[in-house]
Amino acid sequence: MSIIERIRKVSHRLQKHKITHKNLGESFLKYFLAVLKFEVIRKIKLKLHYKKTGLVSLNFETISMCNRSCEFCFNHPRFEKRLQGEMPAELWEKVMNELAEVKFCGRISPHFYNEPLLDKRLPDLIAYTRKVMPYCWIQINSNGDYLNEELLLNLYEKGVNYLFITNYDNEDIAILDDLTAKYPALIGVVKNSDMWRTDRGGEIFKKDKHENIPCLRPASQLVVNWQGEVLLCCMDFYAQYSFGNLSKTELFFIWNKREFQEIREKLKISRQQGYPICHNCDDPGFIPW
Repeated sequence: MSIIERIRKVSHRLQKHKITHKNLGESFLKYFLAVLKFEVIRKIKLKLHYKKTGLVSLNFETISMCNRSCEFCFNHPRFEKRLQGEMPAELWEKVMNELAEVKFCGRISPHFYNEPLLDKRLPDLIAYTRKVMPYCWIQINSNGDYLNEELLLNLYEKGVNYLFITNYDNEDIAILDDLTAKYPALIGVVKNSDMWRTDRGGEIFKKDKHENIPCLRPASQLVVNWQGEVLLCCMDFYAQYSFGNLSKTELFFIWNKREFQEIREKLKISRQQGYPICHNCDDPGFIPW
């Protein structure tokens, strides 16, 4: 979405609900400058960064727990449970510092198969990230069960750019409706029934797909679980394919490992050249800008 389209979209929603950007405690000019910063300057930097390292997105799980057990997720009771825990704050800060050294300006999201808002440390972790990386895009993907206005504004003040909420109940939820009406620039809500469900490497619905198409995710996105394991991609719930642990090794040393580079190059050609987890994966495999 272009900067003009984004401004028009938000302005339309503000007019519809008869509110102004003062609801966010800032003037329209300040909002416009924020959009300019994150939609223009950041994307120019991001394109240059992508050409240099390829890495544009980071899914970084701070806590493993989720309060839901959806049938289309590995957290459903029919799947074997994985070890539970939370990432040490020191490890989060270590990785943020390493990203800051290369002036990372891509997306950072504190999720994997967890519910990020269960982590009470999240505002402080976000604040540290914003402090060392002023141009990165911080987005939280959540089920919204623990979201309220106080938490939303706290996360915004700490540095979050956007909250993407999936409504898994598929019914109107008053608190989510109120927040999206009041703060349309900060939060978006989509009903699960309107979203496409991936088969998670063929393990959820057990459908043989044998997709013979490229997958660019591993070549542009780094996925890290709460234990610090760098995984092939977001489909690897059980960490079958770990390329190293960030508590022991620097991020870009792992990113540049020969084995990791080779599998990424193979997947750029076809996912059938990847690991078994890739063969029946139906994810589009786009670059997660």
